[in-house]
Formats: sequence, C-alpha cells, structure tokens
Amino acid sequence: MAKDFREISLNILNDVFTTHRWAKESIDANIKDIDEEHRDIRKVYELVYGVLRIKNYIDFYLSLYIKKPANDPVLQNILRMGFYQIMYMDSIPPYAAIDVSVEMTKHHVHHKTSGFVNAVLRSILREKGRGIRIKGEGKTEGKERVEYLSIKYSFEKWMVEFFLKNYKDDAERIMATANEKPPVFLRVNTLKTDTDTLKRELKAQGVETQNVRGYKNALLIQHGDAIKTGAFEAGMFYVQDLASQTLGELVDAHKDEAIIDIGSAPGGKAAFFAMDSKGRAGIVAVEPNEVRLKMMERNFVRLGITNVEVMKHDATVDIGAFHDRADKVIVDAPCSALGVIRRHPEKKWCLTEAELKEFPKLQTAILNTVGKWVKKGGELIYSTCTLNPAENEAMVEKFLEKNEGFKLLDAAGENAKLKSYKSGKYFRSLPGNRDNMDGFFIAKMKRK
Repeated sequence: MAKDFREISLNILNDVFTTHRWAKESIDANIKDIDEEHRDIRKVYELVYGVLRIKNYIDFYLSLYIKKPANDPVLQNILRMGFYQIMYMDSIPPYAAIDVSVEMTKHHVHHKTSGFVNAVLRSILREKGRGIRIKGEGKTEGKERVEYLSIKYSFEKWMVEFFLKNYKDDAERIMATANEKPPVFLRVNTLKTDTDTLKRELKAQGVETQNVRGYKNALLIQHGDAIKTGAFEAGMFYVQDLASQTLGELVDAHKDEAIIDIGSAPGGKAAFFAMDSKGRAGIVAVEPNEVRLKMMERNFVRLGITNVEVMKHDATVDIGAFHDRADKVIVDAPCSALGVIRRHPEKKWCLTEAELKEFPKLQTAILNTVGKWVKKGGELIYSTCTLNPAENEAMVEKFLEKNEGFKLLDAAGENAKLKSYKSGKYFRSLPGNRDNMDGFFIAKMKRK
C-alpha cells in the first residue's frame, strides 16, 4: 500500500540516524512505497534533507516548548518533521502537518503521547515568526561561541571546533554554505555533442542552463530537472560538480596514455578522461564496491564510452602486473567528505571525531600500493572532498617523505582561473568559493 511522503520521510530519518548510512541510499530503498498519485518524491527530499541540515537548530527551538527532553528517537523525528513543515514548507497547510504528526505519533509511539505532540506543534505555529536568541550570540571565542555556532549552523560541537581551529577566518562561511542547497553542474559529453547544442536541447525539454565561466564543457542548471530528459537518456551529459571537473582538467588525459582511476565510481572522472582523450586513452576504473561498480558500467554504456575497463578491486592490495605501467594514476581517496556536507548533510550526525582519525590509515595504504603502478616520469594525482588537513596536505607530505622517488608538482600550474585556489603547490577549494564548487583538495606528484 502506498504511503504518505511523511511516513516515508520518517522511515528514512530513523534509518539514517540509527544506521549512519547515506541518506540517498535510504531514500532509494524507501521511495518505492510512495504515493505516486501525489508525486510527493520532491517533498521527501525537501523534508529529509531539510531536517538533516538544521537538526540542532530545530532541537534547540523545540526545547523552548518542551519541559522534559523527548528521548524516543522516533518521537524526536516526528517533532522535527512537524516543525520543519510548519516553518519552511509553504506547500503544506500547517494544520495538516500537525494532524499527520499527531496520527504518526499514535501509530509509531503511543496514543497518549499524541496530545503532547499536538500541544507542542500548535504552540510553535501560534508563535511562528518570533525572534529567538541563542546563548553565546555576539561572543567571539570560548565555549559559548562554540555552543552558539553549533545551534546556529547545526553542527556537532567537535566539528565547530575543528573548523575554528583549521579555518578560523573561513569557519562561519564554510558552515553557512554547508546548509545551502547545492548547485547542479553538468559536464557535456563531447563524444556525442557540444555545449551549445546541449543547451538548446535541454531548453527544448524545459531545462534552463547557463555557461560556466572558464569551463567550456560545463553547464549550471538554473531551472528544471535535467535527469528527466531525453538528452540524459541519450547520454549527452552527466552530473558532475565543478571541483571534480577541475580535477579532470588538471589530469589532462591524452590519447594513448595508460590511466588508472582509483575509487572510480560512479564513473564521472573516468568519463572525463575518456572524453578528453577522445576515446583514445587506455583507462582502468578500479572500484571495490559491487553495487557502485554496476552503476558505473551503466553510466559508461549510456555515455557511449568504450575505452574504460572496469575492475572490481581493493586498491590497498597490490597488483604486480600493474607495476611501472601507468602514465597517470588518480586516487580519489575515500575520505571524511567534510567538503561536500551540503550534498550529504547526514555527515554532520553520522561522522565521529574518532572516525576522522581512521581515514589517513586507509589513504596511506592506498597511496603506498598504487604509487608502484606509476611509470618513471608518470604522475600520481591525489584528491579528496574533505577539508581535513590530516587527510590532505599532511597525507601527501608523509607519502613524499617515505617515497623519495616522487616529487611534488604545482597542481594548478599556470592555470589562471585557478590562481585563487592555490595553497602552496596544492589546489584547495573551500565551501563558499566564488565558483560555488564543492570543498576539494588536489595534489599532483611526479615519479622521478
């Protein structure tokens, strides 16, 4: 039986907060149960991602109306969803949001608790628009400032402290940007079309786009859903953030080069290399996850890419036959993803400070293995979508210390448009940058 979008959203939030899985994975697993007649899939995304983005702020606001904290996680999510609908979803009549929240409480928690939910949400509706002051507002440092920023921008306190420590002047901009809806950039499939043709094609199908300064094969969506077009089905483009497109440009794939792409799924980078080399480079896309591997294969078929060999493999395990074979090895390393929180707001609540220390171990193992695959004179390119220096600059410096056969190159080189992203010899984009690209890090090394 089809379910209301709020039931689906509750299942997803309960799942994400308890299992710490990606929100998109949970949405994909639950969306099949939705009431198609009302086309409420957009509302699921809006409600789930809305709550994930500002959970701490919602909880603080709710606490003003609740004498005793609601410790039941399901009850907490029902209240959060009710609050979000009342405050932010103009498409939902407030009393409908309250009534459904009350019914969900009866069904999922206890019928006696439904009166409490009704009273809290009606009080919030009655006082909607009142100004609230968060403790610590105006403070420039100390615990109260951390507490204030944790509520204002909805981050765990340890994350606030992390940003203040590592990016003092940019910390608030980084956190504010993490709560914005991310832009959707497209990479034009130059094996099948060109930018102007794709723009016209998408416009005819109701999707407005604009060119991106400095990126001749990129488009930014202004209005419409490009995925639901014939142009998508025909493989004329794929969705790829500008930071990943920058990585593709800096790799600069040429025909007849041997390229190994580590952590390749969903395949956007390998596709970029295939297009840059006009389908003439020999590319191996390495991915350990079976599900993501299949997704990558489907993407290559849709895009008409034939010069990429897909390999299921854990890159911490060496392959003797690959030694000294690659002109370029690209490591898009598994990381803490602190640069893409606006795309994955669940990271705020599902990443622990202890886990932050685990990623460098895996990254070190991968680099030490695949460094052997680079031929003399070849390049090893390392990238992450995190802002953690221990996974970025420190990782590269440690690798170079132990592998004297490699030297650091200037990642951005003489690329004028990337001058503002240069951090020493590294490329580093922080959230809230002028091009609105994700937070990203790139280092380029050459084997002597």
